[in-house]
Amino acid sequence: MIPLQPEHLEPGLVEEITQTFCVPAIVARSLIRRGVTTAWEAGRFLNPTTDDLHDPFLLPDMDRAVSRIRLAIERNESICVYGDYDADGICATAMLVKRLTSLCGRVSFYIPHRHSEGYGMNEQAVRILKKRGVSLIITVDNGVSAYNEIALCNALGIDVIVTDHHSVGKTIPECTAVVAASRKDAMYPNRYLCGAGVVLKLIMALCGGTFDEEELALAAVATIADVVPLTGENRIISAIGLTFITRVPGLAALLSAAGFQQSAPDEQTVSFMLAPRLNAAGRIAFATEGVELLVGTDVERAGVIAGQLNAYNQKRKDAENEILEEAERQMDAAGREGRVLLLSHSNWNPGVIGIVASRLCERLHVPVILFAEQDGILTGSGRSIEGIDLFENLNQLSHLFVRFGGHARAAGVTIKKERFEEFKQLFTAQIETMYKAEDFFPSYFYDEALAFQELMPESIRALKRLAPFGEGNPEPVFRFNGVRFASLRTIGKDDKHFSASAVQGDRVLRAVAFNKSELLEPLATAADWDFLAKPAINEYRGSENVELFWICANASEGKITFFNAFFEQCLYNESCSEDALAAWYRSGRFSEDTGFGDSDMRKYYRVLQRALEKEPRTLDALIRELKTEELLALCVFSQLSFFVFCADSRLIVFNRNIQQRTLDESKLYRIVNKLQEA
Repeated sequence: MIPLQPEHLEPGLVEEITQTFCVPAIVARSLIRRGVTTAWEAGRFLNPTTDDLHDPFLLPDMDRAVSRIRLAIERNESICVYGDYDADGICATAMLVKRLTSLCGRVSFYIPHRHSEGYGMNEQAVRILKKRGVSLIITVDNGVSAYNEIALCNALGIDVIVTDHHSVGKTIPECTAVVAASRKDAMYPNRYLCGAGVVLKLIMALCGGTFDEEELALAAVATIADVVPLTGENRIISAIGLTFITRVPGLAALLSAAGFQQSAPDEQTVSFMLAPRLNAAGRIAFATEGVELLVGTDVERAGVIAGQLNAYNQKRKDAENEILEEAERQMDAAGREGRVLLLSHSNWNPGVIGIVASRLCERLHVPVILFAEQDGILTGSGRSIEGIDLFENLNQLSHLFVRFGGHARAAGVTIKKERFEEFKQLFTAQIETMYKAEDFFPSYFYDEALAFQELMPESIRALKRLAPFGEGNPEPVFRFNGVRFASLRTIGKDDKHFSASAVQGDRVLRAVAFNKSELLEPLATAADWDFLAKPAINEYRGSENVELFWICANASEGKITFFNAFFEQCLYNESCSEDALAAWYRSGRFSEDTGFGDSDMRKYYRVLQRALEKEPRTLDALIRELKTEELLALCVFSQLSFFVFCADSRLIVFNRNIQQRTLDESKLYRIVNKLQEA
């Protein structure tokens, strides 16, 4: 649990923001923790305006791109917008096709089929476009790594303008223009535009700095869907663009098909309704259907396409569950170990593996790449964790790939089957060598510590002014210390979720956790917890109640002190009597049904061995990560010298030279069993 910034902030600035903008102090403090340093900056954050968008001509090669497009329109050349099959690429393609058409351009679009062509430009597509008479290709959301394909275009007499946002390699493709804020030589203030964001800037450059509401709405959908930082210019695009979503006929039809019933779409609407359905077109069928939906104006036709995308999304969910089940089967068969997960299967849908990789990455907190095999070629989609740059790590092994691309947290890679094992060994060794164990511990950030008594509906409602939330602008999370959980019960389909009564002092709030039902058993103990959660308002039958959405819970500071006492005072203190140990154990308020039989202890030992056999771990880390009963077992096994505590470094070391001992030789083990029997 890590605070975004020190919890004590400069009170003068907090007061100035509070008074100037009539917001609660909790909002002012959250603004400061998100980088606001003056009241003026707070105003720009709270009241974004398109007047603050950057000059599009600050992007590299923008002037060259505009000149070539205008010439193509003047000459009535055949222009092709070459897009990508995800939500960002679909939105970007639709935006540019509609705008060039309105400028009297003779324009078509091409999006490769995910399963047969893969990501980005390919030589077959280039030759098809040449036969169609295309003389100018404008890529959107791809192109910066298409060196061979652009070279073919040059040979065939087709000019290429690249607009992209993916990481640019060591060299820039040789073409008419490469408009990308991610270029190393770029001076553009926002390096994190999505593909549609770059297209919005291109439209602005073509049209004297103007754009229409539908274009801003599509750029907002793409910005949120592609998980780029929602700060600065991206915040302006997403915050204002969200207000125009329902003015795009295709998006309105898609919301209707998805069963949207709220008054106004927000970032959650995009992330869980619009983006999955736009992505489903490319994952299950053809992304061209998504473009047709967004460029069209016929309401009836839009409804038909939206219904089809909705059906594709259900197929995507079914395929996702099948892939996840097979991935878990492979992990169980091989034994889940290591700091990276690489799996493949011939029956996996390459359009869905990225979603499953993301879920596994979040659950296991290691880089994950899943591969779909077809005709001797493996197509992989990977996701990574904070601090481990997937693109840069893959770049070290680029000589093994047919192609690859992406960025720090997500990447795609294509490799021949015969090179897969070599890649697997090298990549695994690289990750194991370059990173420490601590790099794979999940970190949870929070704004500040609060008491339940401080949570009022009006303050929580005011925090919504910081939206839209996402990458770079997280939804406010707060820490609540000394919380107990009661009335725990599973909820939802397959009992994957749970709700509980969170108790702090004399106030009780409902807490809800998604996909965390495995935590019910440890939470049922009487121990206190330090709890991170997002507060929300639950409106029911005219009343408002505060409820908390689970982020994580760690052992409370009292629990940390409790186990520190054992290792620092009891473990090697020969004068520590059985009475003193019994008093220490009683002070832990352990549940009466804590398992401590032989089978339980063997289970705990296996958990501890897996955690420590590769390298020592700090006591502090183990106290925060292990269950209470596992920590108690660690105390017993440390008395038996199976694990050794080093007081200076505070490391727990696995003893590889274990002498045979019985559990009864542990004074603590005898005491625990005696007290439990009593």
